[in-house]
This record gives sequence, structure tokens and C-alpha cells, in this order.
Amino acid sequence: MKIIIEIKDLVLSGSISTVSSRCGKARCACKDKKPKLHGPYYRWTGFINGKRTTKTISLEVAHECQKRIERFKKLKKQIDEILEDALLNAPWEADALK
Repeated sequence: MKIIIEIKDLVLSGSISTVSSRCGKARCACKDKKPKLHGPYYRWTGFINGKRTTKTISLEVAHECQKRIERFKKLKKQIDEILEDALLNAPWEADALK
């Protein structure tokens, strides 16, 4: 049995996170006792050519990346289900030889 998965939309692995930070200015509000940190900044983290990579991105790009990451998770779940079925019907199983 040959199974074909059709990918209609773009996918992306990785994750999206947000960070806030302090700057280097001595008199900035981010240095107060109750600091007002800069940000939030949006980041994508994943692997490119086998290396863990983080890229700072805009809010709009973060939303698009999140959509693609969700599609990737669904695709990975489908692949995992196909592999599970393949193992249940592996040629070394007695039932598969009938």
C-alpha cells in the first residue's frame, strides 16, 4: 500500500518565543528598581543545517511562523501514525504474511 501525503501549505519546524531586555543606556527606564523592559521581541528558534539557530523576527512574521509550525506538528502527527501502522503490519509479524 502506497500512501501519499499532500502538503498544500508551507510548514516550519521550531518554536516562537518572546523576550524583553535591558539596554546599555545608564539612565534608561529599564534600569529602574521597577524596570520597564524593552520589547517584547519575537524569536524563532530551530535548526538550520544541523545547528540550533535563533532569529529575531517581527510580530507579523511570528504569527506566520506559528501557523506554519502548527501545520508541521499536524504533518508530523500524520507521519507518526503512518509509521505506527507500518510497524503493526511489518513483514516480520505473522499476521502480515497471511
